[in-house]
Amino acid sequence: MKGKGIDQHSLNGTGETVFFRRVLLGVQEAIDWYRALGTSDDRTPIPLQPEDRISKYDGIKIDVSKLIDNPAWPSLGLPIGEGFFAHPSGRSHPAPFIGNTPARVHRRFGSQDGFDSMLADHKAVAFVARRLHIDLRLYREYLGSAVLIASDPVLKQVDCFMIPASENEGERIFYRFVPRAGQSLSGLQLTTFDEQTHLLTDFNTRDIPPNGILDIDKGDCIGTYGYVVTHEQHGVLAYSPPAPFLRQVGINVNPTSRGKKVRVPIGEAADSPSMEYQAAQPSQPSSPRLVGDPPRIQDANYRVSIAASSRKKLASAKQYGQRWFPDGSREEAMRFVQSELRRASSRVIIADPYLAGLQLGQYLYAVNPATTSVTLLTSRLAFKSKEQIPSKADDFSFQLGQLNDKAGVTAETYVLPSSILHDRFLVIDDDVWFLGNSLNTLGDKASLIVKLPNPNEVIDQLKDMLNHAIPFDEYKKQRAKSKDAKS
Repeated sequence: MKGKGIDQHSLNGTGETVFFRRVLLGVQEAIDWYRALGTSDDRTPIPLQPEDRISKYDGIKIDVSKLIDNPAWPSLGLPIGEGFFAHPSGRSHPAPFIGNTPARVHRRFGSQDGFDSMLADHKAVAFVARRLHIDLRLYREYLGSAVLIASDPVLKQVDCFMIPASENEGERIFYRFVPRAGQSLSGLQLTTFDEQTHLLTDFNTRDIPPNGILDIDKGDCIGTYGYVVTHEQHGVLAYSPPAPFLRQVGINVNPTSRGKKVRVPIGEAADSPSMEYQAAQPSQPSSPRLVGDPPRIQDANYRVSIAASSRKKLASAKQYGQRWFPDGSREEAMRFVQSELRRASSRVIIADPYLAGLQLGQYLYAVNPATTSVTLLTSRLAFKSKEQIPSKADDFSFQLGQLNDKAGVTAETYVLPSSILHDRFLVIDDDVWFLGNSLNTLGDKASLIVKLPNPNEVIDQLKDMLNHAIPFDEYKKQRAKSKDAKS
C-alpha cells in the first residue's frame, strides 16, 4: 500500500495539530524504526518508495518519551478477547485496532503527558478513531506509545465445529487448519483443554498433520472446549477460550408495528415542556420454536452453571458493598456507614442535598483528621424550614464547630442551588457509594447502598459541582442579607 499523503486535524484554540500519515516500509526497516523509537534522535519514518516521500513530513525530528517494552522484546503477545458465550468481565480487547485479522502485537508504552487538549476535542478523538480504530479516551495507555502488529505468519484460517453423533460414532470435534500461501503446517501443535461442570477434564497436545485435519472423538460434547495453536519458532498463533457448542436455537417471532405517538410533559410544573415518544402497538407473539437437537444425555452443566452464577452475583454484590437495610434498621445503617468512614485514609466527600447538622455528629467523628480531608456538598434544601430557633443553618454551623473542637475534623462545606443535586453520594478515598436515602433517613425506611463500579465519573462530576457551589460561610451571609431585606 502506497503512502496517501497526510491527514490533519487542528485542535480548536490551541494552535496544535494532529497528523496522520500512512507509510510503506520494508519489514526490516519498519522493525528498525520501531525499535529505535525513544532514542535521542527520533524522526518520522521515510517511505520505502522515493515517489511516496514528502520532505515536509518524512524524516523530520519528533519528540518521543522513554518507552517501556511490553512484553519483553522480541516476544510477541496474542490479544485475548472475551469468549462468545462468556459473561462480560469488563476486560476490553487489549488491541482493538487489529480488527478480526489474527495477529500478534508488541507494545512500547511511553508518557501520557501533553495529550489533554487532544482528548478534550471530540472531533480530534473521532479523527484518530476513524484511522486507527481505537478510542484513545478509553485506551489511554496507548497515548505516547507505539505498537508493532505482526500478522499470523503461518495460518490463514482455523475452523472448529462439532460433528453430530452417528450410529457408529459419538460426537466429534473437527479442526481444519489452512496455511498461508507458500507456508506449511510443519512445526504446529494444537493444545486442547476441556472443561465440564467447572472441572478440567482433558488436556492434550497434538501435532497438526500436513493436511491440516484433526477429527477428535469426544463421545458427547456437553462441556466447554478451548484450544491454543503454537509454533516451534513463532510461539502462540491462535487461541480460543473454553466455550460450549451451540446445539439449539429458540426462535420466538414478535411482530412489531408502530403505534400512535403520545406527548407527555417532562416535569410536574404547569408550564413544563413536553416530549413525544412512540407508543407500543399490541401484538401477539408467535409460539416459540426450537431448532436443533438437545444433548443425548442429561446435562448437569446447566444446574452447576446456575449455582455458580448465583455465587458470582453474591460475590459481586459483596465486592461492590451492596447492602439492603430493611425498614426500621436505622442504627444498623448508621454503624455500617461509620465503619466505612473509619477506613478512609485520604479523603471523604459527602454529597447530599439534605445533609444537616445532626448528621455531622452522627458520622464524621469516625474520620481520622490526621490523614483524611472532609468535604461536604449540600444544598439550600437542607436549611429550608419555618421559623426555628436556632435555624437549621445556625445548627449546622454549630455542629461544624463542635466537630472541629472535639475531633479536630475540619470540614470544607459548600452549598448548591436547590435543583442541581438530587442523588446522594459518599466518596471514601477512591470509592463512591450511592445511597438510596439521605444520611438523615438511611435505614428508617427500606434503603439500599451500593459501591459504584466506575467511581471516576461521579467524582469528576462532584468536583465540577463543587466549582459551582458557594462556601457555607458565604451562603450564611447571603441568607442573613435576605432576612434583613425582608424585615
